[in-house]
Amino acid sequence: MMMIKTIKLTPKKLSSLTATAIIFITLTTLIFVSLFLYKNFYQTITQTKEIIILREKVAIDTVNIEKFNIIINKLAEKIAPNELKNIVSPFR
Repeated sequence: MMMIKTIKLTPKKLSSLTATAIIFITLTTLIFVSLFLYKNFYQTITQTKEIIILREKVAIDTVNIEKFNIIINKLAEKIAPNELKNIVSPFR
């Protein structure tokens, strides 16, 4: 036969359990707050610094829009499918 042990809660045990629970909840909250701050603030700040560095390295040359449009139009003509005309159907 199994005997069920009864747990006696004394004020000392109750206070230590409460303290342990409060420490656990506090640590968990601190971890979640730290992760939130890291993802939403620190990473954003580092990305902003990278953008500022990359802006300095961007080419300063201006683009001739007319030549760019001519090239894009020629590429579009090259890629466009050809129409098939005068095909004799073998099933007639």
